[in-house]
Amino acid sequence: MKKIKSLYIIGALASVVVGILVWYVVASDTSNTQSINPVNTPKSQQQNEYKIVAFGDSLTAGFGLDTKDSYPMQLQNKIADSRVRVINAGVSGETTFGNLERAAFIKSQNPDMVILGIGGNDALRGLDIANTKENIQNTIDILKSGDTPPQIVLLQIQAPLNLGLAYKRKFDQLYVDLSKKNNIPLTPFVVNEVFLNTAYMLGDGIHPNKDGYAFLVDTYVYPVVKKYIPKN
Repeated sequence: MKKIKSLYIIGALASVVVGILVWYVVASDTSNTQSINPVNTPKSQQQNEYKIVAFGDSLTAGFGLDTKDSYPMQLQNKIADSRVRVINAGVSGETTFGNLERAAFIKSQNPDMVILGIGGNDALRGLDIANTKENIQNTIDILKSGDTPPQIVLLQIQAPLNLGLAYKRKFDQLYVDLSKKNNIPLTPFVVNEVFLNTAYMLGDGIHPNKDGYAFLVDTYVYPVVKKYIPKN
């Protein structure tokens, strides 16, 4: 009986030792991977890359579509330059407050350009316009901080009419004000040519389809973005 008990104890100890060794190997491997592929690579190590981050909500994420059909990926294809990488950082349902909470992380990725398209969910919820404007301004301030701030392109979002014409006018104007205050380009994004055309919209009447995004990229986004991409 004592012999069996001793064997049991030895087996248990062996299992613990093996478990520790396995954990050590896995942890070491993870650490090596992180050191080889750091999240934040300084621009000085990316001389041949121009990084564009599309930062926004479901209109950026490409709600209801394949990833390749979202506007950031269509923009990537339109640019057709191996030096340029467009990253889709859209989160469906995000408000300007949620966007602000992610701003420091986006900044830490050292983008060369940030296309900021946010505010649609604030408008759909009828949130206070002054708070929306403040959130976007604070987001811009974070993105522009530091020695190598990215070029910011602000997308013009418009409020629907369900909350009244006065709300819509004040909401739409905040983008014009922010563009002028921060000296950043403003490009149309929520436009009647797309959002009132069922051929360009998903069935929900809120999000563009593949063709709608293609129109927005070709007509509005790409002509502005290409001005800031360095020539070969």
